[in-house]
Formats: sequence, C-alpha cells, structure tokens
Amino acid sequence: MQFTCAYDQLNRAVTLVGRAVSTRATMPILANVLLETRKDAVKLAATDLDHGIQTEIPAKIKKGGAITLPARLFAEIVANLPSAEVQLRVGEGTNEVEVQCENVTYDLVGLPASDFPLMPEPEAAPVASVDAGLLRTMIRQTAFAVSTDETRVFLTGLYLVFDGKEMRLVATDGGRLALRTGTLGKVATQKVGVIVPAKTMHELTRALGGVDGEVEISLAENQILFTMPGARLVSRLIPGPFPNYQQVIPQGHKQRVTVGTERLLSAVRRVAITARDSANVVRLQAVGDTLTLASNTPEYGRSEEKIQVASEGETIATAFNARYLIDCLSVTEADELTLELTGPLSPGALRPAGHPEYTYVLAPVRVAT
Repeated sequence: MQFTCAYDQLNRAVTLVGRAVSTRATMPILANVLLETRKDAVKLAATDLDHGIQTEIPAKIKKGGAITLPARLFAEIVANLPSAEVQLRVGEGTNEVEVQCENVTYDLVGLPASDFPLMPEPEAAPVASVDAGLLRTMIRQTAFAVSTDETRVFLTGLYLVFDGKEMRLVATDGGRLALRTGTLGKVATQKVGVIVPAKTMHELTRALGGVDGEVEISLAENQILFTMPGARLVSRLIPGPFPNYQQVIPQGHKQRVTVGTERLLSAVRRVAITARDSANVVRLQAVGDTLTLASNTPEYGRSEEKIQVASEGETIATAFNARYLIDCLSVTEADELTLELTGPLSPGALRPAGHPEYTYVLAPVRVAT
C-alpha cells in the first residue's frame, strides 16, 4: 500500500474520525484508525462499536491496500507534520508503516485491516434530509439538557422525532427540558421517534462544522446513519420509550415577563456567584417593570440585582437553578425572551421572542420563605 495526499486534508480527516475511537478499548484494534485506498481516494474510519465515523480524502494511489494505525499516535504525528504533501507506505507483507513529509520520516507499527470491525450500516432508505446548519443549531440548543445519569439511560440521549415536514429534538434530565423544532425541505418518509446517544450528537455537531448542504438521515431497527458531504456517521440507538415530554410543557401562564436575553444572562451570572448551595438557587420576582434576582448562601454571602423588564399578570416569586438558566440563555439567539410562570412551585417556560420553534422548561427549586 502506498499513497500521497495533502497534509491539511489528512489532518482534518484523522481529527474527525479519531473522535469515534474508544477511550476504554477492550480490543486493541478499537484504538486504531483504518486507512483503506479507493480509486482516487483514501478512506479513514474509526469505531467504538457503538458509533463510528468514516470519511474520504483525495489521494494519489501508487499501490492499493489497507492498514490500521494507533489513532492517538497517528493524529499527533500528522498534526505536527509540515504543511506539505504526505506519503504513506506499508511494507510488503508487513504491518510496518512509513510516514514521510518533506524531511520528516516516521516508522510505525500498525495492525492488519482484516481485524478492523466492519462499521454497521443501516439497510434502510433515508427518512429525511435536513440542512446541516439547522441541524447543528438544533443540537446546540438542546444537547446541554441531556441527563448524565446512567441509571436512566433513556434520558442520556436526544429524542429525535420526524413528523411530516417537522423535525423535533428533545432533551431532558428531569429538572429541565429543551425542545427545538425545525422544518424539513421534504416530508419525512415515516413518522417516527428515536433516542440518539448524546455522544453521537456531539460528534455530529463537530463533523458538521463548516459543512454546507443537506444531511441525509437513515434509520434501521436499532441504528441511525447520518450522511453528509465528505463524511458518514453511524450509531446505535438507545432503547425507549422516551417520556411524554409534551405533558410537562406549560400550556398557559399567570405571569409573563419579557426581558432582554443578554441583560438577563449577565444578571444571572453575577447573582449566581453567591449561589453556592448544591442547587445553585437564584430567586426571581418581577413587580411592574422590575425583575429582582437574588441569591443567598449563609456561609458565603448574598447578592441582588434589579433589571428592567415588561411584566403582565400576577406577581409570582419563584426560584430556579442558576446553571440551568445560564445554559439555556447562552444558546438563545433571540434578543428578547419571555419567562412564563403559573405558580411559585410550577414549571416555568422560557420562549425566545419571535422564535416559537424553541421552548425551554425549568422545574422550580423549593426554597424556605
């Protein structure tokens, strides 16, 4: 096997597929990245058996073949090569690999490509196609609310729903819920909902960086496949069912507070400094055109800030986890948002002004009066 390729393309490809490499590999081959020649390209792939990433880069093929190399070592080597043409050559009948770039030469030991597990590929027609930029935004605005509690594995992924021309992403950890809807260019081929591991969605976001065009999404019985320009990502699905998220979204309100997103985010960050208890409690109460935010941790101190808002309805005092508020406000793209309340111990809903496609629900924190 022998080929040459451009440094920058190889570096991007190795970085991309390397994210799928197992960090706790039970098999040595799972710590490796596969390199396999095509007609005028080289395929790179990696997998941890739960999800895998593959991509192709243009290359001049002198001799076809395949080999696997330790992913972390190879990535570090490639990242530090000169920005020039890279040549990779495998010794005849061996697993010895020579990587050469200008005056730099590395001699590495790989493992046979025949030991590399085949990446599972769903045998299914595409369910839908979605704009890459929209999908990236939808993941960014929901993935932070995923649970890390492995005892409730169905909450450790994002719920992906296709319904006609609408796609929905939902994430919840039991204390908060993020819902983002998007419009598809064409009607989905089926109405379906699946739970995709959060790790897969985070890797998909990275893979989508700088990608333009459509992402094709295909489903099989327990797998999902994302096909985008230049790369494919396949993953196992998390068994369901996902909780009935719609029943926890408030349908009405007794008080609505409209406030500038950045103004509220800055205030929460400042007041949260003295919210040193386990729940990071920040109290909120809007009276007239003033919203008061306060926190108090007896052994550290207290803080309070007042900001201008527009308020209508009853006056309701409530309290939320400051970190949950910050997470939501940090990914909200609207200049203004509304906070809708129905009672001090009822969930509150944050909705970006002019963006009905995004809803964020917060469970209140019970505090002593």
